[in-house]
Amino acid sequence: MAKLVTRPQRFTPEEWKLASKVKHKNTERDRAAAERLILECDRLDQEGRGTVERTLADVNKKLDQRLDHVKNWKGELEVKRGELEKEIDATETYLVRVEKSLQSLQDNLHLAQTTLANREKRYDIDLVHDDVQKDLIMEISAIQGAIALLTRTIEQIKEQLR
Repeated sequence: MAKLVTRPQRFTPEEWKLASKVKHKNTERDRAAAERLILECDRLDQEGRGTVERTLADVNKKLDQRLDHVKNWKGELEVKRGELEKEIDATETYLVRVEKSLQSLQDNLHLAQTTLANREKRYDIDLVHDDVQKDLIMEISAIQGAIALLTRTIEQIKEQLR
């Protein structure tokens, strides 16, 4: 078998100089690579920060625009709400007026029906079907039609308010 050659424990000065030069070159190479790596990391850091800043500025701009849109919509809704409240108030006022008109017509209907009933209570020659009688019947019919119309109108108003 061949004998394995082992290195001596001690080196000559030339071997030491050679080993030092190799270590020095390796160290210089590693230092240069580390500096390049640091520069590359700094460049990537700056690039990343730039991207983040641009993205942040873009997002902030879009948020501001969205906020402006929301404020505009809110303003428009508040205007519409005010208009709607005015319309509701006007409709409620109109409802009260129509209900009062209905009550007035019901009172008039009661008077006309009472008058007609009193005329029907006449007897003998006083029981006459004259123009006044015909006008009372027509008036009662007209008042009943108006009451029906106002009742439907009140129902429509209430539905609209609901």
